[in-house]
Amino acid sequence: MSNKSINPVDLKETVTLVGGAGFSKNLLSKSLALTEDIVAADGGANFLPACTVPKYILGDLDSIVSPEKWIEKGSKLIKLSEQDSTDFDKCISVIESNKIIALGFMDQRLDHFLAVCSSLVKHRRCILLVGKRDVIFHMPNDFSIKLPINSRVSLFPMNEIKTVQAVGLKYPVENLKFSPMGKIGTSNISTSENIRISYQGSGMLGIFSSRYLDIFYNSM
Repeated sequence: MSNKSINPVDLKETVTLVGGAGFSKNLLSKSLALTEDIVAADGGANFLPACTVPKYILGDLDSIVSPEKWIEKGSKLIKLSEQDSTDFDKCISVIESNKIIALGFMDQRLDHFLAVCSSLVKHRRCILLVGKRDVIFHMPNDFSIKLPINSRVSLFPMNEIKTVQAVGLKYPVENLKFSPMGKIGTSNISTSENIRISYQGSGMLGIFSSRYLDIFYNSM
């Protein structure tokens, strides 16, 4: 079954999407406090507490345990069976919500995590990928946020980018040619509460501490 044959699912404007790499109850609670709906990508449902019922379970459906249990609870299972994309891509293709917090996609297999990072750039949407320590997202072309001084600010280019400008960072990024095969911008530090980063084109990932998830969510 091709993703193109599946209509967008009926969801509200903000969604928590859970994946099969696992996530803590605390992180899930933080995400659910910010979003209006919850969706599971296949085996991501296995990590949900019994009292948390996803509106949809999407993907290959080859990793979910006891799917009948979720059907009885009211979840709708939709099989997206084409093999040319990951479950993350399949879910993003049918979730049209304005904001997505994605849990359970970055703390286990590195190949899966890298595939998701590629998808962040490809889709260019407001998707916050969140793990135990980090929140990662595709940087908007003009991004401003207020964080405590000495916060970690990491920039990782997925394309060649020559036009980065920043205010409030310890190490300058202007006049640098960023590239995944050349200059990267990890482990920078904020020197001001107000940070502004801009660039032209696409492909810059921002990596920050997940302790500030609510700040990032409300700033995007």
